Amino acid sequence: MARSGLTRMDVKRARDALLAQGQHTSIDAIRIALGNTGSKTTIHRYLKELEEEEGASLTRAGSLSDAIQDLVARLAARLHEEAQALVDEQATASAAQRQQAQAEMAKLAADRAALQAQFTAAGAALSSEQDAHADARLTLHRRDLDVERLTQQVRDQTARLAEQENFRQSLEEKLVHARDALEHFRTASREQREQEARRHEQQVQQLQAELRQANQSAIVRQNEITQLNKDNARLIAETGALARQLHEQQALGERLQTTLNQALADVARSDAGQEAMRTTLDTHVEELAHARETLASLTAERAHLAAQIDAQQLLLAEYRARPGIEGTPGPSRQISHQKDTAS
Repeated sequence: MARSGLTRMDVKRARDALLAQGQHTSIDAIRIALGNTGSKTTIHRYLKELEEEEGASLTRAGSLSDAIQDLVARLAARLHEEAQALVDEQATASAAQRQQAQAEMAKLAADRAALQAQFTAAGAALSSEQDAHADARLTLHRRDLDVERLTQQVRDQTARLAEQENFRQSLEEKLVHARDALEHFRTASREQREQEARRHEQQVQQLQAELRQANQSAIVRQNEITQLNKDNARLIAETGALARQLHEQQALGERLQTTLNQALADVARSDAGQEAMRTTLDTHVEELAHARETLASLTAERAHLAAQIDAQQLLLAEYRARPGIEGTPGPSRQISHQKDTAS
């Protein structure tokens, strides 16, 4: 856009500068020297006015003396020489600046090529790093799934362990009850055996007393039979009576023997009941041992799962330590909290 307020003096200074540099004073050159400002019409008008004034000045100069004209010619030549020297100096400086600018441009071009190569390499490295990051995220996701699966297994094993612990406690309570029952049965059996032994002893003593009484009666009867041998009729009658009494005594002895056998059978049955209780107790003891073995197996399996979780967490920490995936969210704190709860 044309600059407002362009004066004839500005145009004159631009023209004189071009003349001093030995360049043609065209309208475009003057406009470029003015910084691409001003309209061409205005510049042309001012140039025309300057030429008219200089023509009039030259006309007036014709009337001057030759000495003055010679002085003016010499001054003009001197000015032209000085202007030419200034122009040459500025041309040399401009050429040096142009060479320096070209060198800087070449350096900038080389730097640009190097930066372009670095950018290309950085782009390739970024693409490779993005691929590696994607693979690491996929691997991390798989590890998270493995950790979640192992954590669920630990929770299941913990639940099974709790069930086994409850079952073991139940067996121990049953064992305590069985021991109490066995002790009670032993006490009752001992008391019953003592009672049966006392009753048997009383029965034996009673049988012995009856046997002694029977023996005494037999001796008495035998004496009577001996004494009654003299009387055949009474002997026969008394012999028959004694035979019947002897038969009754034998029947009584058989009944007493049966009672004794029954008492012995009762004692044997008591021993058999105690043996059955012992068998039941042994069965409970075996069940308790089996439960303890199961508990030990579950404890070992839980330790194995804890070791697997530690290994997974270590692998997870190694993946997170790699560049590009340190900030990737993970369930480490949750895995750590769940692992402490399972332990």
